[in-house]
Amino acid sequence: MSKIILHIDFNSFFASVEQQANPFLRGKPIAVAGKGGRLDRTVITTASSEAKKRGVKTAMSSLEARRICPELIIIPGDPHKYSEITHRFLNILHRYADAVEQFSTDEAFADLSYAAGDYFGATMIAQRIRSDVKRECGAYCTASLGIAPNKLVAKLACESIKPSGLTVVRPQDVENFVASQELEAICGIGPRIERRLNAMGVSSVRALRQIPLHDLLDEFKSYGYFLYFAARGIGDDEVSDEKDPPKSVGHSYTFPHDLLTDDEIKKNLLALCDKVAWRMRRDGFIANHLSVYARYGDFGSVGTGKQYREPMEDGLDLYKNAWALLDRMRDPHQGIRLLGVSASGLIHTNMPKALFPKQEKIHQVLKALDKIQDRYGSGIWQRASTLGTIFKERTSGWHYDHEV
Repeated sequence: MSKIILHIDFNSFFASVEQQANPFLRGKPIAVAGKGGRLDRTVITTASSEAKKRGVKTAMSSLEARRICPELIIIPGDPHKYSEITHRFLNILHRYADAVEQFSTDEAFADLSYAAGDYFGATMIAQRIRSDVKRECGAYCTASLGIAPNKLVAKLACESIKPSGLTVVRPQDVENFVASQELEAICGIGPRIERRLNAMGVSSVRALRQIPLHDLLDEFKSYGYFLYFAARGIGDDEVSDEKDPPKSVGHSYTFPHDLLTDDEIKKNLLALCDKVAWRMRRDGFIANHLSVYARYGDFGSVGTGKQYREPMEDGLDLYKNAWALLDRMRDPHQGIRLLGVSASGLIHTNMPKALFPKQEKIHQVLKALDKIQDRYGSGIWQRASTLGTIFKERTSGWHYDHEV
C-alpha cells in the first residue's frame, strides 16, 4: 500500500509570529534578525511577506536589508515565543497523524496513511490541521501543505504554491508533477550540485532523467542514486518520531565586536566549550575528536580538527585542546568575528571512574553541576573566568538554544 505523507511549512515563520503577537506590526515590512544588535553584525533570518515584496531576503545582512527597504522594521528574535508556536503546531499534527517527524523549527512531516485512508481523507485532515493552526497559533501564522506518496514529493508539493497553498500529488501524478518543477526546487539539489549538473548539460528535471545512472555515479558517487531516483519522484516514505543520534555537538557565535586580544578570545572560547560539554554530558556522550573554526573581521576564515586518544567530557578539557588548535592556525593580527567549536567522534557512554583522585573529584563536581542545570536550565552556572561573556540566544534553523 502506498503511503500518504503530509508536509507542512510555515510562511515567514518568525515574522508571522511577531505580527500575530503585535498588531502594530501587521501589514508592515518587518524582518527578524538572528540576535538583534548592530545592523552590520547580524543577518535576516525571516522577512515578512511585505518585506519580501520590497526585496528583503533571508540571510541578507541587516544593513543591506535596511538600505533596500529604509522603512523596514528589524526585530531581535524571540526564540521562546517561536518555540511555543513550534510545540503547538507539532501537537496539532500528533492529533491526526500516525507519526510526526520534525524537519526544522517550522516544518514537519506527518504520516496520514491509516488516519486518512485515501487522498480525499488526507485533504480533509489537511484542512482541519490548517483550521486548528489558525485557531491555536493565530490567524497570521499561516502554512503551506503538500500531500504525496513520499517525503521528497510532499515537500516539493508544499513548496510549489506559497504562501498558504495546499497541493495534493497522487501516485499516478508523481512523475509528471516532478518533471514540471525546477531542479533547485528539489530538496537535496543545492547550488553546488546544480552547477555540477549544469556542467553536464542538465538544466531541468526532464534532462536529469535522461542521464544514465552509471554517469551520475561516476560524477557524484553514491549521491548519484539520490539524483537518479529524485528525478523520478522516488523517495523515502518513512516518517519517524525517533531522532537519529547526533554525529557532532557544536556551538558557534558571532560577536557584537571583533575579538582582538588573547584574553577576549580565550574567555569566549572557554564559554563556548562549556556549552558544548554540557550538551554532550546531558545526552550521555563523550568525544574524542574536536574541531575549531574562526572567521575574521574581513570574513576570511580558518578551521581545523584533531583526533584525541583520551575522550573528553569537561569544557575545560575541550577548551585547552581547542585553544591549542586555534592558536596554531590563527592570524594574531586579525580580530575574530565568529568562533565555533564542534565535538565529534561521539561515544554514547558515561565517563568511567577516573584513575586519579583529582580527576574523579572534577568528575563528581560536573555531575553535581549538571543536576543543577537539569533542574534550572542551561547557563545557571558559569566559571569565574567567563563571567564577562554574554551569548544572546540565536533565532535560526533546527532548534532553539534554550532547549539544548
